[in-house]
Amino acid sequence: MYALSGKTETHTICGNSVHFLTDSYSEFRRFRDLVSERDVITEVLESLEPADVFYDVGANIGMYTCFVANELGADRIVAFEPHEESVDRLRENLQHNNLDAKIIPVALSDIEGKVDLAVAGDQVGEGEHAIATGRTARTVEVEVNRGDGLIDRCDLPEPTVIKIDVEGAEFAVLNGLRSTLQESCRLVFCEIHPRKIQNFDANEGDVYKLLRSYGFEIEAIHQRGSEHFIKAEKRTKI
Repeated sequence: MYALSGKTETHTICGNSVHFLTDSYSEFRRFRDLVSERDVITEVLESLEPADVFYDVGANIGMYTCFVANELGADRIVAFEPHEESVDRLRENLQHNNLDAKIIPVALSDIEGKVDLAVAGDQVGEGEHAIATGRTARTVEVEVNRGDGLIDRCDLPEPTVIKIDVEGAEFAVLNGLRSTLQESCRLVFCEIHPRKIQNFDANEGDVYKLLRSYGFEIEAIHQRGSEHFIKAEKRTKI
């Protein structure tokens, strides 16, 4: 199937058609069925409002970024991705669709400085790169920042909608965005990795507790093995 694919995969969701480059088998596998996240992407697109600003935290090679950029436009989306090769492919996928987005090549967390990123596999599009928490076969050093501080320093537009997929570092990302969660964000889509999150001295309950403390109501919208996506929506002003 990969040999016959023409090295592109096209998907249309909520009227948004996006063409993804698939020069590697990992990319083909990721985009063949959108890693079983079509329903999450649909939920994201259906939840967007014209004035929203969208943050894609853990953007990888652009699955969410491209669909949302097609919906909102370049000035309303910021993609965070620390892996250099993934950033290059993210830009290529945007250009291939005549789209644009602001790309910040850093990892978000609740600390500032440099960290080792554990690289999964040796093909672009693997999708499981994560901040290293132990001994791994291959790592690269990347910049890490608290989201709140980065927004101020770089004069970024404050997000109203955030998607997070960071292979276990989800609580750390949210912990570094506390001011943003309180002041501007109305909606969070977050993939929870119950096993991996323990490597970051946190658990699933910490994520729920933090979001609820800022007035978010939470529902599970997608399950894949032990991992699942939640949708957290702010219905009351804190």
